[in-house]
Amino acid sequence: MTLKSISLKNIRSYRETSPPIEFPQGTVLFEGDIGSGKSTILYAIEFALFGLGSLKGTFLLRNGASRGSVTLRFEVDGKEYEVYRTLVKKGKGVHQGDCYIKGPHDKEPLSPSELKGRILQILKFNEPSDPKAQSIIYRYAIFTPQEEMKEVILKKADERLQTLRRAFRIEDYKIAAQNSSALISFLKGRVEYLRGATADLDQRRKDLEQKNKDIEKFKSHLKPLKEDEGKLKGGYEKKRGELKKLEEAREKIKQIEAKIPLLKSQISDKVRLRNEAGRDLQKLGKKVEDELEPKIVELENVDKPTEKTVAVLKRELVDIRDRLKKERDQKAKLDERVENIESILEKRICPTCEREIDPKEFGSKAEHLEYEREILQEQIERLEKDAETIEGLIDKVRRYDDAQKDLKQLYPQLKDVHEEIEKRKETIKELDVGIRKLEDELRSAEGETKPLQSVLERIEGLGKEVRELEDRLSEIRKSIVAIEKDIQRSQEDKAKMEQEIALKERQLKLKDSINEYKIWLDEYFVPTLENIERHVMATINQRFNQHLQRWFDILIEGSELQVRVDEDFTPIIERDGYEQDYLSLSGGEKTSVALAYRLALNTIVQEVATGGVANLLILDEPTDGFSREQLFKIREILDELKCPQVIIVSHERELEGFADYVFRIEKEHGISRIVPRSK
Repeated sequence: MTLKSISLKNIRSYRETSPPIEFPQGTVLFEGDIGSGKSTILYAIEFALFGLGSLKGTFLLRNGASRGSVTLRFEVDGKEYEVYRTLVKKGKGVHQGDCYIKGPHDKEPLSPSELKGRILQILKFNEPSDPKAQSIIYRYAIFTPQEEMKEVILKKADERLQTLRRAFRIEDYKIAAQNSSALISFLKGRVEYLRGATADLDQRRKDLEQKNKDIEKFKSHLKPLKEDEGKLKGGYEKKRGELKKLEEAREKIKQIEAKIPLLKSQISDKVRLRNEAGRDLQKLGKKVEDELEPKIVELENVDKPTEKTVAVLKRELVDIRDRLKKERDQKAKLDERVENIESILEKRICPTCEREIDPKEFGSKAEHLEYEREILQEQIERLEKDAETIEGLIDKVRRYDDAQKDLKQLYPQLKDVHEEIEKRKETIKELDVGIRKLEDELRSAEGETKPLQSVLERIEGLGKEVRELEDRLSEIRKSIVAIEKDIQRSQEDKAKMEQEIALKERQLKLKDSINEYKIWLDEYFVPTLENIERHVMATINQRFNQHLQRWFDILIEGSELQVRVDEDFTPIIERDGYEQDYLSLSGGEKTSVALAYRLALNTIVQEVATGGVANLLILDEPTDGFSREQLFKIREILDELKCPQVIIVSHERELEGFADYVFRIEKEHGISRIVPRSK
């Protein structure tokens, strides 16, 4: 793996790195004063790859910020990846938020734990993806803070050995041995349990044999009882059949007996209905004879005076009255003229010119007017007579029309009454037939109920016999049920015994098989694992010592100090043949021991955990306490390492001469920024 770039937003003292921090190939130095924010970059790289691990979110998130993020680009086997993680403040805590990884083909949004597993898969780190744990391989093969390495050196032997087992990926031997021991203990307990569980197997087989004998004994007692039951059951069924027939006959007679009051009631109802129908028939006949038929005859005798309708006659009457009015008006005028002429004749003077008139001339006029008045009078009298005649015809036509209307109402009434009369006659006829039928049924029913007493007596006697048979059957069946229950219980006990025996036989075989496994694990497998682990650890210890001494000799050339590790990887420091305590060393000597230990561990872990491919090495303050001469030893170490990409974080400016690229980190007003420096 080689790093390409990283972007920080609200991570510790960094507000935002824009543009991203680029990681070129070669040796890259991040220098700055203590507390300027150098190590933050290293923690951000580890966070982007593996999440928080054992760190707290509050350690990384910038104070006062509610959200932060890290975007890291890196390359593995020629393929470039981009990983993105966020921190989100929730309440009083800080937790990981959304994250993703972008590969050569697509972008995958993942949960924090899923992302760690994906990174381990890409880096080919064979270790669990526990989101709450740091990557042991990364911490010991790529980046280990110098202070943490000193802590490893000062740990108790068993704690350090356990940590190194995990780093060397050989803790599986110890775990397998421990698990095997636990399994052996479990198998031993299991064997003892199975031995106790199968101890009574022979006795259980004897109990099963006795149970089979008990079942056969019960069956021998059951056979005669079954035979007696069969005989009694045959007699009982026969008697029960006879009793059932008699009871059916009794029920039939009782049903017939219960039917008699109903028949009598029905006859009474039909007689009442027949009498009512007879009375209705008389009333209807009287209505026809006394009311409807005389009225119809009377109306049918009303003659039709004319074919003209009342409307036509009314129009003729109107015409006559109009003519009569005109004639009367004309006669009135003639009467006035006649009166005028008679007045002139009487006075003999013309009222117009006041001359004397000729009586003969006016007399002829008076006669002529009188004649016309008589003719008009005759016409008026004739018209009055015609009007009177028409008025009489109108009255007669109206009477005729009223008669016809009444007849139209009476004819249907007469028809309905005749139909009702026929219905009543039919009803009476049907009721008479029904009455006769019911009377026949009544006589028949009364005849069928006569044998009831004899049937009741036979039922009583036969019922007594049936009850006696039932009692005897009940006693036998109780005995049969009791024996069958004994047989059932015995068979259930037998089945349980057979299951227990089968189980114990399987347990016996299992005990022998488990005992063989226990012996194999205890006497062969665990000792073999311990031998393999000792051999592997001895080989690693030997190679570790070689690397440790080589790096230490480079750092402190010509020193009287000698460093090696014992079988627990505890550093043994000797000066002039005498062992010295690590804490008694000078600062530079401590750092030299820790760095040599760190580089040896880095080499071994890469060999056993990552296939020996060392593309990236991160050194955090590797020269703390070094003299000027020792600082220049770093170049020699870097040349020896031949690592394509080395990232160094240090406050020592002397290291600038060894680096291919230098980044200066400055912190102002609590905010860190990176200033690239040209070589």
